[in-house]
Amino acid sequence: MAAILQLVYASRATFPDHKSSQGIEPEVSRILMQSRQNNPRQGIVGALYYGDGHFFQCLEGEPEAVRDTLERIRRDDRHEEVRILREQPLDAPGFGEWSMKYVPAAGDVRQLLQRFGQRQFDPFAFDDDRIDAMLDLLRQGRDNAPGEGAGSTGRKTQNATRGSDRALFGIGLVAVAIVLGVIGAATYLLVTS
Repeated sequence: MAAILQLVYASRATFPDHKSSQGIEPEVSRILMQSRQNNPRQGIVGALYYGDGHFFQCLEGEPEAVRDTLERIRRDDRHEEVRILREQPLDAPGFGEWSMKYVPAAGDVRQLLQRFGQRQFDPFAFDDDRIDAMLDLLRQGRDNAPGEGAGSTGRKTQNATRGSDRALFGIGLVAVAIVLGVIGAATYLLVTS
């Protein structure tokens, strides 16, 4: 069995924060869709948090696949100042079957920050204790992002749950694609008028 690499990084978003009606920044939603399509093919699992213009992400999988994914993120113009916070081998992935878990747990994160005397979410200032606390919060938190089965918690362990989540993921992708298509068409009509 190949070694598993855990890589935790932070980056700054290059886009302004515009929350959608679902509470998720549209660019973050696109990143999640891409991750949830690409990561299973690479054998990568992990979690993502976005807040105060910063990304905090944990990637776990085969070392070469994880490093290749990080290089794609470095080239993505939605990220700047990509900095590795932790890189370590693991015996087993900590995020189980989450192709990319997204936890919009702003209240829980605020409590964590207060515990460490921080007012803003700035993962560049995280030490090992804060990284561990953030990863624990992400492992336990609810994933309410489109396409991951809103309201599901923790690790998915039963085949029936996986099957229904895959169906919901497909429905979520179709819904997001339709919304993005409508937005694109409206933008095109405005620009060409």
